[in-house]
Amino acid sequence: MGIMYKRIINAGVIFVAVCFFFAALSTSDILAQDGAKIVVQKIEPKELDNLMKSRESRSLVVAMASWCGPCREELPFLIKLHNKYNDKGLKIIGISVDVDGPEAMQKIADKAKVNFPIYWTKVDMSEKYDIYAIPTIYLIKNGKVVEKIVGKQSESFLDKKIGIFLE
Repeated sequence: MGIMYKRIINAGVIFVAVCFFFAALSTSDILAQDGAKIVVQKIEPKELDNLMKSRESRSLVVAMASWCGPCREELPFLIKLHNKYNDKGLKIIGISVDVDGPEAMQKIADKAKVNFPIYWTKVDMSEKYDIYAIPTIYLIKNGKVVEKIVGKQSESFLDKKIGIFLE
């Protein structure tokens, strides 16, 4: 009975070790997906219009640029807010207004470890979407801009605004 008992214990230890191994693998896969680098993608003007008029979700769309100090300062707040509200139905989307193409914002997104999508378009958004300063945030619900927030904001201000917006 002693040998049989040792075999059962050894099998149990091996089973537990294998379970931990597979758990570690799946956890690292999740971390890799969550920590995956976003790619600043080009978006066509019509797709941008559809994004701004989306009735599918509640969105925070922020116009930003790589050369804009306040935009770069606001990014960590937006990342935290994305982490907090993504599961509650808020989509945060960045729109780069850089004239140098998506590559300019890609460097900033990589450095800040942005975890929400950022798009770039050739369209002059300033006239079409009334952008006269950046960052500019649009809160969009049911396909309509319900609020436009101009300039860099504090994390607490944005957190309050989003909380009210999602009610």
